[in-house]
Amino acid sequence: MKAQRFSITMPPATLAQVEARQANPQDERSTDRSSTIAKSLDRYFYALAAARRGMRSRFSAGEQGLLLDVLNGALFAAPCAAGFLEHEVAVAVIDGGAEKWQVDGPALIKKLKALHYCEKLALIDAAERWWNRVARGEQPAVGEMLDYPRTSGRMEKSHDVGE
Repeated sequence: MKAQRFSITMPPATLAQVEARQANPQDERSTDRSSTIAKSLDRYFYALAAARRGMRSRFSAGEQGLLLDVLNGALFAAPCAAGFLEHEVAVAVIDGGAEKWQVDGPALIKKLKALHYCEKLALIDAAERWWNRVARGEQPAVGEMLDYPRTSGRMEKSHDVGE
C-alpha cells in the first residue's frame, strides 16, 4: 500500500521525542522524520494489539461492560492518565456498576491494579475503538471490546496478526 502524505502538528515535547529517534533531526525536509513517526506508531499499535490479545481470557463480558461504562466519554489523553483506570472503576463499583454488570467489583479492581501500563493503555484504546464503532452505527457486543475486528491494509498485516 502506498504511503499517504499529510501534515501533522505536535507539541514540542513530542517533537523532541521524535527527534531523539531521528538520524538527521536538523533536516526538516528529511523523510527520516516521517519514517520515525510511522515506525514509532507501528511499534505502539503492535504493543497494544499484543496486550489486548493477552487480556482476552482475563476479562469477562460483564467486566468489559463495566469498563466500557467507565470509559464512555472519559478522556484519558495524558500519558499518565492510564494509571487512574482502577480508581475510576472503583468509583463505578461504589455507584452500583458491579451489580449492574453482575461482576465481582473488588476482584476486577485487583485485576486492574495488577496490569502493567501497556495493558491499561490497551484497555483504554480498546474501549475507545469500541465506542467509535457505536458512533459509526455498528452494534458490537459488549464482550467484543478486546476482540476488535481486523483493520484493513498495513495494520492488518503487522498489528492484528493472530487476532
